[in-house]
Amino acid sequence: MVAELAAVRLQAPHFGDSAYVWTNVIGVMLGALAAGAVVGGRLARRADAARWAAGLLAAAGLGLGAAPFVSGWIGPWLLPADLPLDAAMPAMVRGSFVATALLFALPLVALGGLGPLLVALLVRAGEPVGRSAGLVSASGTIGSLFGTFACTHWLVPMFGCRATLVAAGALLWLAAALAAPGRRSRLLAGALLLGGGAALPFGPMRAPLAGRELLAEVESRQQFLQVVRERAETGPDRTLLLLNEGLDSFHSVSVAGSALTGGAYYDWHALAPLLAAWPADPGQARVLSIGDAAGSLRTVYAAVHPGASVDAVDSDAVTMALGDRWFPGPKANGARWPIDGRVALERADRRWHVIHVDAYAHQVYVPAHLASREFFAAAHAHLEPGGVLACNVGGLRHDDPVLAAIGSTIAAVFGHARALQVPRSRNFLVVAVRGEPPDPTRLRLARGAGARLDRADAEAFAGLCAHASEPERWRELTATGPILWDDRPQLDALFHASYVARRAAQGVVACAGSLPPDAAAAAAQRAAQFGDWPGVLAAVATSRTATARLRGLAGDAQWSLRQLAAAADEYAAGLLLATADAERQSFQARQSLLGEDLAAEVRAAAAASRNGWLVCATCGLLIACLWWACRSADSATA
Repeated sequence: MVAELAAVRLQAPHFGDSAYVWTNVIGVMLGALAAGAVVGGRLARRADAARWAAGLLAAAGLGLGAAPFVSGWIGPWLLPADLPLDAAMPAMVRGSFVATALLFALPLVALGGLGPLLVALLVRAGEPVGRSAGLVSASGTIGSLFGTFACTHWLVPMFGCRATLVAAGALLWLAAALAAPGRRSRLLAGALLLGGGAALPFGPMRAPLAGRELLAEVESRQQFLQVVRERAETGPDRTLLLLNEGLDSFHSVSVAGSALTGGAYYDWHALAPLLAAWPADPGQARVLSIGDAAGSLRTVYAAVHPGASVDAVDSDAVTMALGDRWFPGPKANGARWPIDGRVALERADRRWHVIHVDAYAHQVYVPAHLASREFFAAAHAHLEPGGVLACNVGGLRHDDPVLAAIGSTIAAVFGHARALQVPRSRNFLVVAVRGEPPDPTRLRLARGAGARLDRADAEAFAGLCAHASEPERWRELTATGPILWDDRPQLDALFHASYVARRAAQGVVACAGSLPPDAAAAAAQRAAQFGDWPGVLAAVATSRTATARLRGLAGDAQWSLRQLAAAADEYAAGLLLATADAERQSFQARQSLLGEDLAAEVRAAAAASRNGWLVCATCGLLIACLWWACRSADSATA
C-alpha cells in the first residue's frame, strides 16, 4: 500500500492523480501481484525455495528505491510539460499506465511472489496449511494497513513521496537481511545505503518551464503543489498556483501591480453580486467561496466590492498557507475553513448573498459530490432570497457535455441557469438566482463597484461589465439534460467524452444555402459579436457561395471552439479567395498565430499515439518476463 499510494503521488506532477491515474496504478499493481503469485508458487516447488524469500525482498526493495530516481525523466518523456491541457488527456491517461508499469511492475511482482513462497516454507516447517495461509495473509494486510495511514498522514507530508519510497525500499532490504543470515552483512549494507538515499536532496519534482521561477513546492496530504512566478516578455509578471500536472492551467493567479487577475475567470465571478435584484449593497454582501485555493477571488472582491465578507473554503489548508505567503495584496475578510466544500455548506448555520463554486479535484474534474442535485439544493437553501449561485465550469464549447449536465442539474433546483463563456479560456460562468433569473442588463448600472480599483483596473472591470451586460452573450441552460445525483455520478464519463473521446473536426463549412454572401456574412458577424460560435458556422452555411470574409469568420469560430485543424482549413481556403493585399496579410497573420496552437495539439496527438503503442509494448514485455520467470522457476523441482 505504501508503494501504491506513493506511486500516485510520484506521478502527480506529470500525470495528475485523476481517476484514470488511480485506475492505472491499481490495475498495474494488481496485475503485478497476481503475476508474482504465479511466480512465487512456482518457486515454492524448488528445493532451494528458502533462499528466494530474501532475493524477492531485495529485488522489491531495489525496485522501489530506484523508482524516484528514474521517474524524473520518464514523466516528462511520456508527457511533455508544454502540451495544452484540453489536448493532453489521451497522452496523460496512456502515459500514466506506461510509467506505472515501468516503475513498479517488477517490484510488485517480487512482492507478490512472497505470499505463496512463505506459505510453502511454513508448511515445510510443520505448520498446517490453513494456519500458514492465514498468518501470511493477516501479516501482509496488517502491514499494508499501517503503511496506508503512515504514508498519507505522516511520511509523504513530512518527507515527500520520493523519500518515502526509498525508505520503503530500505526496509525491504532490512527484511531481506533478517531472512538470509548468510548474506546479512551485505544486505544490511545495502539497506543502509538505500536508507541514506532517502536523505539526499532530490530537487524539484517537476522542473518549471522556461520563463518561470519556482518559488515553492509542497507535497500536502492531498496533492502536489507548486508556486511559480511567470516572467512576461511584455506586460506584468504573474504568480501562479499549480496543482499536480499543471500543464497550461492554474488554480490561483496574482498579477503584479493589479488587484484583478488579467481577465481570468476570477474577475468575471466578481460580477455575480451585480446580477440579482436583492437590495443589499454589494459592498455589504456575505459571500462563500468554495474552492478558494490561494485566495484570488478574495483579492478581487477586496478591490471590486470593498467591505464584502468572503468566507473561504478549501479542502487543503496548504493552499491557503501558500496564498498568505506568495500571493500578496489585501483580501476580503471572512472565515477560513480548511474542509471539504460539501461538508462546510451543509454544516453551516448561516446564509450568504453569493455562493461561488470553483472546486476542481484534478484540473478539469469537478468533484461529483460538488455538482449533484443534492449539493445545489443545499446551496439554494443557504442563499438569502435573491442570492446568487456562481459556478466555474470548464468546457470547450457551449454544447460541452459537462457544462450541459451541470447546467441542467442547477436548473432542476433553481428553475433556471445561465452560462457566459469567459473570453479566451476554457471556463464558463454559470449563474442561478434564488428567485428571479439573473438579469445581465443590471451590469450597465454597476457604477458603484470597484471603489479600490486604480484607473487601469477600473477600465478593465468596466469592460467586463459591458461585455457581460449583453443578454445575447448568455446561454440558457435548461433541465432537459442529464441530472447529476449523488448515487449516480456521471461526470467521469462526461469528462471522457469532452476531453478524451472528442474528435477534431476538419474541412471547411459547406456554403450550400440560399442567402447572398453579404447577408450570410452579416448574420455570422452578429453571432460572432456575442460569442455564438456555432451560430457563426450555421450562418456561414446559409450562404450560396463562399467568400474570403466568410472563410475568415468560420475560421475564427472554429478556433474559438478549439477545432484547430478545421480553422486551419478555413484560413487556407480564405487565403485562396482573398483578393486584396490587406486581406491576404490578415489570413497569413491568423495562420501564423494558429500554427502555434496547432503545433501543440499535433505534439499532444503524437504523444498520445506513441504512448498507446508503448502500452502495448510494455504489456508484451511484462508477459514475456513472466513467461521467462515461470520457466526459470520450473527449471528445478522440489
